[in-house]
Amino acid sequence: MHETMRRRQSGRMAYYTCDRLPVRHAFTTKSGGVSTGDCESLNFGFNRGDDPAHVRQNYKILTDMLGVPLSRTTLTQQVHQDKVIVVEEHHAGTGLTLPMDWGADALVTALPDTPLAGFYADCVVTLLYDPTAHVCGVCHSGWRGTAQKILPKTVEKMAAALGACRETTIAVIGPSICADCFETDADVPEAMLAQMGAQAAPFISRRGAKYHVDLQGLNAMELQSAGLRAENIIVSGLCTRCQSDVFWSHRATNGRRGVQAGIICL
Repeated sequence: MHETMRRRQSGRMAYYTCDRLPVRHAFTTKSGGVSTGDCESLNFGFNRGDDPAHVRQNYKILTDMLGVPLSRTTLTQQVHQDKVIVVEEHHAGTGLTLPMDWGADALVTALPDTPLAGFYADCVVTLLYDPTAHVCGVCHSGWRGTAQKILPKTVEKMAAALGACRETTIAVIGPSICADCFETDADVPEAMLAQMGAQAAPFISRRGAKYHVDLQGLNAMELQSAGLRAENIIVSGLCTRCQSDVFWSHRATNGRRGVQAGIICL
């Protein structure tokens, strides 16, 4: 785990923060909520077969703990593509108090008191904040989103639409599956290399008949290529599958699980 990451506890809820982010934020674990069954207990996914009332209560537990408005909490939709939305006033609450009407894996905003949340259970969720322009973002990237360079596109949207300064933007890559645990057949690295080119090769290794992909490393590399300083890119080093007692991992559970949230709020 990176030296700036902190495990914290609020009642039964365990979560992680990063010392480098001076705004309200959290990477949740699976503990501290009211859900039951495969989604026990702090599930934030409405599409996991969980009782919607339980999911909403979990959001209330999280937003109360962070001191952010539940009604303005705005959600990504995990579609494994590269769409980035600038959240404006009429969007606040999308996915929670307003209908989910976008297919966007990344959100950015300059609005105060408007929490942005993305979800993970092996995929990478990155929280971004620029203190110069006081804007933030959240980005979900599995291997498909990483190959489509959604994280650099999120940085670009923060800069172009909201005036973010790349040199001062801080990015924290949250808990996600590590290279040792992310074992694939040849189709995944072949697709990634076809889209990303040779720059992806150092993050893909062959071990016998299988391949291993370092998603955290790839996303850190993409952030640096997007203009962020290396010292402002924090790789959490937390693996959802290695620590499947703490986090839900899609691979560890064969898909029978809830989802964690990465959330940030100005």
